[in-house]
Amino acid sequence: MSEQIAPVPPAFTRFQGTPYTPNIGLEISGLDLAAPIDAATAAELRLALAHHDVLFLRDQSLTSAQQVAVAQVFGNPSREKTYFPASAEHELVELVETKAGGPRYTTDQWHNDTSYLAETPAGAVLVARVLPESGGDTLWASGRRVYQSLAPELAQWLERLTALHSIDHSGWPEIIRAKGEEAYREARARHLPVSHPIIRSHPVTGEKYVFVNPKYTERINGLPRHQSDTLLQFLFAQFERPEFQARLRWAPGTVAIWDNLTTTHYAVPDYLPAYRLMHRVTF
Repeated sequence: MSEQIAPVPPAFTRFQGTPYTPNIGLEISGLDLAAPIDAATAAELRLALAHHDVLFLRDQSLTSAQQVAVAQVFGNPSREKTYFPASAEHELVELVETKAGGPRYTTDQWHNDTSYLAETPAGAVLVARVLPESGGDTLWASGRRVYQSLAPELAQWLERLTALHSIDHSGWPEIIRAKGEEAYREARARHLPVSHPIIRSHPVTGEKYVFVNPKYTERINGLPRHQSDTLLQFLFAQFERPEFQARLRWAPGTVAIWDNLTTTHYAVPDYLPAYRLMHRVTF
């Protein structure tokens, strides 16, 4: 294990928090997200997310405007750098819609949302609007726990390396090209490949985490291709370890809020061709 002492998660006074698994996730109860969130509650929610990577709340009833207000607790909501269509109810709400014959967003890959951006979104608030009869779970994996599982010598070496992230290394080019080749050229010109450190530190807790994902990470800079591929496959495989994961079974009224930097996530498409509609606000 890498030598890193994780900060003790804080005690919460504004709501109840139960660890979802020993390594990732916090299930919150005793809090109505539709009600105005005061400063003290907002501060505790931010601490909860920083220490647990992903928050789950059940039996919530949110309008689109209220969902945006929840996202504002954690950051600045924005759709400027995403390609999901906007909801007619609110311009900041993204429609993540899956249906037979519709576009496949390749969310059934482990990924950090839009890590091909120089400034990757900090997180998101996801609300289930229409669910299939069964299936459609979402999984999150903790990059903090992956880092802590690495041999100290490997972790220290990785801290000196960066990796290239690219929109071309995903399913988005095909989806954007459906709007025309010019749309793709414009998107590609706006989003040239960017490099991110493989090991990053959380701004609140100081904990280190691994920041690579198979959807957008193309290669490790400065290594021959075969060495880069081998090392990336090793790192990707660590996120697939069940002990580092939280798997959410959605139900009406469930809300998930996650740190998009410290976690990767995977949307299970086992319900197709059934219909599924989620509302996401990115911050």
